[in-house]
Amino acid sequence: MKFASLMVSVTLVAAFLSMPGQTYARNGSYTVMQRSTGAITISATPTRVSSGDTVKITVEVNENMTPHAEILIPDKGVTSVTLTHVREHTYSSRFVVSRKAPQGLYAVQTWLGRAGKPAAVAKASFLYRKLIGDFCIMGVFNLENPEADMNNYIRQMKDFGANFIIATSIITSHKVYYKSKICDTAGSSAADQSYISDLLTCADKNGIPVMLSASWDMTRDIPNTDYTKSTLGIIKELYKLYGSHPSLVGFYVEQEGSGIYYAPLVRRFCRYVKKINPGLLTACAPYMDNALLAGYLSDIRSLDIIIYQGMTMASYRRDNRLKFPLRRVKDFGSLAAGAKQLQNKIALTHVETFGYGVNRINGLYITGYNNIYQQILSAATVPGNDGITMWNYNDIIYNTLREYPQYRKQLLPSRQAVFDGMKAFELIGKASKDRNQLAVYYPYTDWQEYRWERHYYSALDAFRMMGIPVDVLPYAPPHSESYPPYWPFHANRHVLERLLKEKEVLVLPSVSGFQATDSQLMKHFLRGGGTIIAFGPRIPMGRTYDRTSVFGIEKTGKRATHISITGENGLGSAQSHEWSLGRVALPVWKSAGADVLAKFEDGSPAITMNKYGKGTAVAFMTDLKTAARRFPDLVRDVLNRLGVQRYVDIIGTNENCDVAVSKTRDGFIAAVVNHNAKALHVTLRPLAAVSHRTSQEWIDVVAHKEIARLKDNQPLKIEVKPLSYRLIEMNEAGAGR
Repeated sequence: MKFASLMVSVTLVAAFLSMPGQTYARNGSYTVMQRSTGAITISATPTRVSSGDTVKITVEVNENMTPHAEILIPDKGVTSVTLTHVREHTYSSRFVVSRKAPQGLYAVQTWLGRAGKPAAVAKASFLYRKLIGDFCIMGVFNLENPEADMNNYIRQMKDFGANFIIATSIITSHKVYYKSKICDTAGSSAADQSYISDLLTCADKNGIPVMLSASWDMTRDIPNTDYTKSTLGIIKELYKLYGSHPSLVGFYVEQEGSGIYYAPLVRRFCRYVKKINPGLLTACAPYMDNALLAGYLSDIRSLDIIIYQGMTMASYRRDNRLKFPLRRVKDFGSLAAGAKQLQNKIALTHVETFGYGVNRINGLYITGYNNIYQQILSAATVPGNDGITMWNYNDIIYNTLREYPQYRKQLLPSRQAVFDGMKAFELIGKASKDRNQLAVYYPYTDWQEYRWERHYYSALDAFRMMGIPVDVLPYAPPHSESYPPYWPFHANRHVLERLLKEKEVLVLPSVSGFQATDSQLMKHFLRGGGTIIAFGPRIPMGRTYDRTSVFGIEKTGKRATHISITGENGLGSAQSHEWSLGRVALPVWKSAGADVLAKFEDGSPAITMNKYGKGTAVAFMTDLKTAARRFPDLVRDVLNRLGVQRYVDIIGTNENCDVAVSKTRDGFIAAVVNHNAKALHVTLRPLAAVSHRTSQEWIDVVAHKEIARLKDNQPLKIEVKPLSYRLIEMNEAGAGR
């Protein structure tokens, strides 16, 4: 099942159509929805579109009434849709996505009855390219003229490419920003209570889809055990009031969380939203300090959008021990992109515009240019990302500039960072549009949770050092076993089928062992023709496979301090077959049938390759960081021997970089992001399989100019300035573009 409300026909049953609400009227006014006398459904397919695609819109009704339809076009507004009567109770229309179509979420809405007094409403939507969103805190708008202030905010957002809003903090302990009958509105003026209506009206006019965040009633002192019930009641009330605005596309779980305990809350929230109207989208924003949560959320079929918070700026609080470097934005975002693959959800990467401690400007919760800009650059390199959200432009930048004009000179660079960053995000997206065949896999084991920080950060940084872009694939449970706290026991066959079909190569960084669920997955993956690369010093044991049979090696029980490694069987370049290790103490292994690709100075195996079933299992006895520092060319040689799909060697990067590479029609396009305070000198060495001509042209995509024309796949040397990026395209000369 794809992200639910976009892939299936959307039905509004009579029980829910009886809810009073509002609908978009041609004259701009809104009236209460009337009781439904029947049902109406709408579907829009396909749900992810490219330029030139035709979206088929189908509307079905259960009575002899003529339906009407309209579509909210990103950045433009609402326009009517002409429906053709194709057979009894069935109508259709087609929407062609032109080359100049604005990117974003297209929201389709149909209704029965008069425009101002509908008898029934149904919704659907489809996504074109990227979602660029902002968390909009409702209480910051000018109380005297909120609608004008909202319009100004939306115009600024659209100027840097934003096309999506999540309205949050709708209910606080003192104020309520809509006409609630549930919450205590004694402290809320009539103007306060008009904010949601005003925002949705502005969004309708500007073509901005909006999700409303839902929390419990914070105006009353209610027991913690009643929070969920209160939240669901508020969702129902909000939908009654505003459900027929074309711009209202769904609801967001305002309660954030981490750990797999968060999954049941999200599942209940999303199911309730779909019960009210299956066409509504659902979203949540977990904290990514628990990699397993990504996989569990991926299996919630009623969840459409996952926003992964890296908390890179929040980690600089005095009460927070973690201090994530800005490059971690890519790692957290890659968890999102990897998790979404099973259900094809929308995965958004999160960027923070606020600052704590030394990152604050003039004591305000706003941070400087580089902190914002570098986060966006890192987010842009997430492979196959669906877009980005900010926390948040509306309050921290837009409102702060208005509230503190005396600091305008200091704050304007922060706003400029968003504008510059989003230009770069659009460009770098050309290099990160493809997923990578090489993927770092995170297995299921509660006791292994600490490994995400201790081993996986290190492994991802090692690939940065080697200039090799990788995906992150978190464990996803079988749907029937996705309900914590119960443990999963079986392999997810849907994951297995996808891994084999897409020929993923799985990397295991110092994984010591698997529970039954992953043990079965790895065994069947290898038997079916898959490839696994395990880096030491731990080579994973399995509950359902024998490690010696799988990897073809045995542990001797000894340890040795190694000083060098030598390539065997043609591994290594003509210039170098031996690499210095310094002094590395490791367990000693011996071959039990595996081919030895490299040896330590004492003759014991350093890299092995073994056939298991139709697949291949490779073992590096060192950890990934050591391999990247001491013998990166050997790693590249192994990847090439395994047939891992790569187009270019990027040489000269370090762990404080991000890279992305995608294939083009006549070559490839590569992005190199430098998070360092010093310039980097990087070499781009095209692999022989990329080009079939003797001459290649190199294009600086940002500068829109050719910078070199080289022969016979000669490498290109470039400089990447501090805190900046380069985007380079290589094409076969004379091939045309």
